[in-house]
Amino acid sequence: MHALQSRALLSSETSAMDQLQDFLRQRRAAREPVQDFDAFAQELHRLFVAGERDHRVLRCATTYNSAAGPVRVERSLYRSPQGGHAVCPLALRTGLIEGSWTPLAAKQAVWVVAHLTPTEGEELFALLGNMTPSKSTLDRLPKALRAHWEAPRPRFAATLRHQEAIPPEAVAVAVSLDGVLAPMQDGQRHAKRTHARATGTAPSGPAGYQEVGCATVSYDDRHGERLCTRRMARMPETTKATLTRQLTAEVMGALVQRPDLRVVNVADGAPDNWSSLGETLPFGIEVLDFYHATAHLGAALGAA
Repeated sequence: MHALQSRALLSSETSAMDQLQDFLRQRRAAREPVQDFDAFAQELHRLFVAGERDHRVLRCATTYNSAAGPVRVERSLYRSPQGGHAVCPLALRTGLIEGSWTPLAAKQAVWVVAHLTPTEGEELFALLGNMTPSKSTLDRLPKALRAHWEAPRPRFAATLRHQEAIPPEAVAVAVSLDGVLAPMQDGQRHAKRTHARATGTAPSGPAGYQEVGCATVSYDDRHGERLCTRRMARMPETTKATLTRQLTAEVMGALVQRPDLRVVNVADGAPDNWSSLGETLPFGIEVLDFYHATAHLGAALGAA
């Protein structure tokens, strides 16, 4: 395509990126080779730069979190001619997590806050001396990743189950469901205590706490020795609905692989645990948890 034609295109109402694409399409459709390669290269470069100017909305330095520590990088942001959010090609190409974490750094940070509080995680990273994310940053990262995980979670969990091998010497699968009270930042402690006083009842118990659901699926050999355990947990949710579905999928997946396994449901005396297990697994032996049973028995014997 002649340079004069290209300049005419630039004066039209089409966007610079459209003009660049038209230039390339016409070059690919041409039947004769390029006669003046220098002129072709200059025109291609000019159109490309025009497209870059047309869509680049910002050029600035920013800090990324890497496993070796914070890294200061010059980056460009671009926006489509149709509008919408600006994107950073560098972030997309390197696979940055939530726009500022390298994959390895994000993996390390999420692993740490899965085992420690964000405050403890901040202290740990400070001791290690590489990256030094703040406790607020460590608090935000798993919450941001949750949105990407939760929707496809059943599919991800199914993939993980297919990769899990049940010990060949297992003869029984023990299924357990319970809850533990955990302090909640938004536990509405004041509102709950105010309501209790207004209704004439004495405020008692951990009003700022909510029950976190937890469940296990354990495999035991013929001697009663535990071989391995799969652990699941969910933050507070009415009737532990999501956790119950996870538990059901885990157990049914195990029985598909090993239909000969003996199912044993284990829980404490809380009625809601047994109703959930009864709806989830309406089969198997029901066993009262040994440690809860002996604690109640000890209290009864002490009273006697």
